[in-house]
Amino acid sequence: MNQENIQNDNANATRSAFWASLIFYGLIAFEFFYMFSPFAAYVYSIYGPGLQVLNLSESTSWLIRFFMPHIARETQSLFITRHEVIGMVFFVGGFIAFLVGAAQIYWNKLKKKGGVFGGIYRQIRHPQYLALMISSFGIVLVWPRYLVLFGFVTVCFAYFFLARMEERECERKFTDYDEYCSNTGMFLLPGIENIFNRFTWPEKKMGKILSVIGLYIVIMLMGFAVARGIHSYAINSLYTYTTQQEVYLSLGQITQEEIADMVTTVKSDSVVAASLNKYWNTNNRFINYMMPASLFVSEVPMHIPEGKVPTHERPGDKDQSHFKVIFSLAQFGPDGPVDGQYILYHAVNKTPVLEVWINRDTQSVEKIFNPPMDKYYEGMPVPVF
Repeated sequence: MNQENIQNDNANATRSAFWASLIFYGLIAFEFFYMFSPFAAYVYSIYGPGLQVLNLSESTSWLIRFFMPHIARETQSLFITRHEVIGMVFFVGGFIAFLVGAAQIYWNKLKKKGGVFGGIYRQIRHPQYLALMISSFGIVLVWPRYLVLFGFVTVCFAYFFLARMEERECERKFTDYDEYCSNTGMFLLPGIENIFNRFTWPEKKMGKILSVIGLYIVIMLMGFAVARGIHSYAINSLYTYTTQQEVYLSLGQITQEEIADMVTTVKSDSVVAASLNKYWNTNNRFINYMMPASLFVSEVPMHIPEGKVPTHERPGDKDQSHFKVIFSLAQFGPDGPVDGQYILYHAVNKTPVLEVWINRDTQSVEKIFNPPMDKYYEGMPVPVF
């Protein structure tokens, strides 16, 4: 096989690996995009079974949980409240940077100028892969399932090896490429990247493979540990009122005293008490969502009047004198139920049982609804907080 064929084979391998990595992460991150589309419920019916398979075992069910809120739009933490906005900045910024890098490459190809060594490539050899990593990190913040975090770490390693493959090809094509590499960083500015270059890979192939696997495991565990800490911080920042078997979760800013007053109003109604009594036993746990009556959210099955559309508006912008409480049974993985605040840590889904509208000014129940017949994501593992 001649040198030209070897170069073509390496180029084809690089392109194949690149598209494989994009497809891999795209399948994981795809959930975020279609959840905001008009076809969300339809596509979820296809995507959901894969999540259900993960939910069959306690060793994998945690992967489908969220470590930051999606339903609750207001929390006691500015970062947790705005994490989706921050994520979109990373996502859009990374995508724009990717397009800038692509424009440089295709401009050089169009003008037949050869390799790209100027512009954003003057300091960093692979700004496009870096841009894709930044964009992928944005998706982690916008749609923070542990599964998406797993995909992010995996795809970053994939980009690293794609970059190494491209560099080996460039070394054969450009005689001064080694000098270019010595003056630039692979993904970061040279001064910063030199700190990490102190790490040297073993010379033997098996040693390199084991080192990569070990590094991948360490970084993955560190990522999950950080996400776990954020998970705890996020749940503690929610506006909640907790008993042993119930968590009352307000989607907006409200005090525990105000939540407790509404709980008293709801449970003092004889019709409500009788309806909930049939579900009350030692094995059941409840996640009960509280929000303004004029707010409608697709991830929490509720009565939606004709002409209204589920949204993710800020609860604080709605009328605060009329609220509703959606009582739902929490669903757990194979290990079963937990108590108190841990309900939100371990629940993977919920089943609505009753919806109650109250007038906070008169402290009275106004309307009572049974769970809707048509649910957006019935049986699908959607966010619980």
